[in-house]
Amino acid sequence: MKRKAILIALFCALCARAAAQQRPELSGYISAMPSLVVMQPADHAWWQTLLHNRINFGWQLHEHWHVHAGMRNRLIAGSAEMMDPAGADADNGLVDLSWNWTHNTHTLGNTAFDRLHLTFENGRWKMQLGRQRINWGQTFVWNPNDIFNTHSFFDFDYPERAGCDALRTTYYHSPTAYSELAASVNHRQKISAALLHHWNYRDVDYQLIAGQQAETDLVIGGAWTGDFKGLNFRGEWTYFHPISSLADTTGTIALAAGLDYMCSNSLMIQAEVLYNNAPSGGASGGGLMDLYSAPLSAKRLSICTWNVFAQVSYPVTPRLNGALSGMYFVDAQSCYGGLSLDYSVLQNLDFSLIAQYFSTLGASDLGDMRFILGFARIKYSF
Repeated sequence: MKRKAILIALFCALCARAAAQQRPELSGYISAMPSLVVMQPADHAWWQTLLHNRINFGWQLHEHWHVHAGMRNRLIAGSAEMMDPAGADADNGLVDLSWNWTHNTHTLGNTAFDRLHLTFENGRWKMQLGRQRINWGQTFVWNPNDIFNTHSFFDFDYPERAGCDALRTTYYHSPTAYSELAASVNHRQKISAALLHHWNYRDVDYQLIAGQQAETDLVIGGAWTGDFKGLNFRGEWTYFHPISSLADTTGTIALAAGLDYMCSNSLMIQAEVLYNNAPSGGASGGGLMDLYSAPLSAKRLSICTWNVFAQVSYPVTPRLNGALSGMYFVDAQSCYGGLSLDYSVLQNLDFSLIAQYFSTLGASDLGDMRFILGFARIKYSF
């Protein structure tokens, strides 16, 4: 609590200084989203309603200095089985900047800062200190290079993604080449640190990373992104080797590669494959729910070794966009199907319908299990 108070006091001081410089920038959104979960063959059904408010603040303190803060407030009501105080209050940063402000068996409120950092820019140099998102991933679904911030493809209601408490320094060699050094500390006071170098050669972007993750693994990896006559190809890989056993061959590799193509009628086609030989012992034993909660980390992006993804999206009208996606989890003999419809009611008002379906197939080691999640969301942005 003492560290929370110090950070909030420092933030208020920066706000006061910023207010004297210029008007602060303010943006965000408010959304309401009822949902229903149906589990088979047990035929359980649970409901939940989420009210979600996000606020982003930004101030230009000086020519070279900028402060940014982002917070979200959530009020969740629903079946007791859907309430997860530990999950709602999960903060993996050095300082816990989240609070559960109301809780009983059917309601839960949570406030959390996932951005709170100071940025310095001068010429080719840029430095950021505080809670931020370090996004090194290049692929669409699975990101082995995101050793600081992993996220789940299925968590569509959190586009900003979680941040980490870090210091990041970037030097721009040219408009297409830069080097970046980042170090973060998690809630267990374990340090992750890595160096990234990004460059372009013959219209293909490349990057290499090297460092350590949470003081447990040495990491080395890379990524590429390019275009061939409208066909975008991208991929990334990371090799993890336990620091405690450098002399053996217990390393883990995660490799994701994908393609996407925009047709002349604006139909978008995407495909991606993941190979990840992380030991299956990292899963919690929750069966299909482990697939839903993945990624567990950049080292263990799925409980399966082989995973395949495909998606098509199409603007049916200028206001209505539809997307159909699917995954096949080869080792688990299980599949996922997703459908989303997004309609722009007004300039800043959107309505969405989302369905997610998970099912085991045949003689899956996960047993006979299926569940479907349905969501309806109205969202106002400001």
